[in-house]
Amino acid sequence: MVNNSPKTPIYLSVVIPVLALAGLVLLGMFFISVYIDKERERDLQQWEARLGLVADAKVDAIQDFLSGTFDDLQVLADNASLQMYLGQLLQAQASGTSRPAEFSYLRNLILASADRDGYWSADTPRIAANVATTSISGLALLDVDLRPVVATPGMSSAIGKQMNAPLQRVLSGVARQATGLIPDGQEQALILFAVPVMAVMGSHPGNGETPIGLLIGIRNAEQELFPLVRGGVGFAEDNEALLLEMRGDRVVYLSSTKDGAGPMRRSMPLDRTTLAAAQAVKTPDDFALLDNYRGDSVLQTSRRINRQTWVLAQQVDAVQALSESNERRQFLLISMSLLLLTCVAVVIAAWRHGSSVRARHQAEELLDKTTRLQRQTELLHATADNIDVLTLLTSRAQEVIFTNQATADAVGSKISDIVDNELTAVLGPATAGELQSSIQQAQQSSERVHRVIALRFGAHDRVYHASFIPVERIGHHRNPMLLVFRDITDFQRAQQRHTNLLRNLVATLVNIVDLHDPYTAFHSQHLAEVAGAIGREMGLNSEDLEMLNLAAMLANVGKIAISRELLTKTGLLTKDDEELLYAHVSTGLELLGKLDFDGPVLETLAQKQEHLDGSGYPRQLSAEQMTLPGKILSVANTFVAL
Repeated sequence: MVNNSPKTPIYLSVVIPVLALAGLVLLGMFFISVYIDKERERDLQQWEARLGLVADAKVDAIQDFLSGTFDDLQVLADNASLQMYLGQLLQAQASGTSRPAEFSYLRNLILASADRDGYWSADTPRIAANVATTSISGLALLDVDLRPVVATPGMSSAIGKQMNAPLQRVLSGVARQATGLIPDGQEQALILFAVPVMAVMGSHPGNGETPIGLLIGIRNAEQELFPLVRGGVGFAEDNEALLLEMRGDRVVYLSSTKDGAGPMRRSMPLDRTTLAAAQAVKTPDDFALLDNYRGDSVLQTSRRINRQTWVLAQQVDAVQALSESNERRQFLLISMSLLLLTCVAVVIAAWRHGSSVRARHQAEELLDKTTRLQRQTELLHATADNIDVLTLLTSRAQEVIFTNQATADAVGSKISDIVDNELTAVLGPATAGELQSSIQQAQQSSERVHRVIALRFGAHDRVYHASFIPVERIGHHRNPMLLVFRDITDFQRAQQRHTNLLRNLVATLVNIVDLHDPYTAFHSQHLAEVAGAIGREMGLNSEDLEMLNLAAMLANVGKIAISRELLTKTGLLTKDDEELLYAHVSTGLELLGKLDFDGPVLETLAQKQEHLDGSGYPRQLSAEQMTLPGKILSVANTFVAL
């Protein structure tokens, strides 16, 4: 017996220091990783604060602009003279009369207000002969049908159907005011402001709470709103501020983007979890590291605009913003790598010191393992040589490493002559060639491959169940292949006799049914032919085609239970007659129910009379509930019946 008593202290003397050193290295890596993460988190918090300050300032400016505009419009809409004259003018228009004085007053009031509030300049000619006046800003009074009553020059052409939705919300009382960004058809965006104009109490029918019209203002977003989005404190790094809005399942970029896309010309799906704009509109006021519309990583903070569906997103290029943090992290990682190399060098030195001691113990262990291996080899040969299954173990070069006596007897040789010989020389070129495709398939997939194959060993042609089993390693042989051949010739002959008997029985049963129903003679054969042709065209495999053929041949078995008089009846069928005929499918299933078929023969047969629209019988299955073979049989049955 080998004395293993010195093994434990020698083993521990090497392993314990190595484990301790590895533990220290891992502990150091952990603390450095924690420190790096905290530094990165600190940098992100600083950027969150910087971006938040800039975004808050821009949001305040935008909200001041919006509220100031609405305040000016509301003051004008609350003007008693405007309310009174607009009511009188609308009543006059309704009665078919004109009120030029009221119209002139309202027109002058609107022009003066537009000039004062910056919607329109009084220096602009009010009458331009033969010149179409267009304006992308101005004021207008609309009636409840959203038709212009009074407007600054060019405003009538700017009022379109895209404004109807927000304007109707104000008219219906859902909102006290409305705003929105709309395109003007010239690659520009307009800001729409709308407030209701109420009637002076007692001067107009109603209770005074229903608007008699709308006061709307339109401004150029590129000149007045978007500068507030892009302005403010700048960054040294590449940055971008965007005005966004959620519309359905998409996020719309209301402001223009740096890649040249105009206002409201870009939209992207909300379900992109890494898209910065999508996260901004879904979770405003958040800070995150995401991808922008160009796929670049950006740091983003977002803010919602009060009383609006708009969200301001302030972004900065993440690579530039975090460059210093990444450089510090890289420096620490390099330092740690050098420390790890130093530790590895110490471990190698310790290993070399103990290698001479380990060599003596390994020699003793090798002798013991050799003895045990010899015993296992003898046991393997005793087992393998007493089974009638042909077994071969080959290398990647297809040289025989191991075989058994059954293989030697089959090829008429000795085991010693087979081992270390090529597979082609042992089995012959023809037999070895039959096996090459399966061997290559097993090697490439690293999985077992099974197939039934006819092979000639010596002077005998036999059918074998061949198994090709890839093995990871045996001794110094890497990826050898185990070939096992089990003779199934007698089993296949018995199975073929059983198959032939079943086919003959089915044919006999079909003939009986055809004799019972002379009007549908040969229906089963024709049904099998048509169903088989459809199945082959649709790419069914051989097993499914065989199953489909059997189901088609047995499709009319249930008619054996129906009287010959009913089957040959030429007059109109009664309701009872129809029920008896409809029952032939269920009857056939009952007659065949106790037979053990290969595959879903009964399930396919049961769907012979079903229709894809669910109008068939006996179960009224729809196309989604039917199987593919059942659909094929149903279509073929209808075709043959024609």
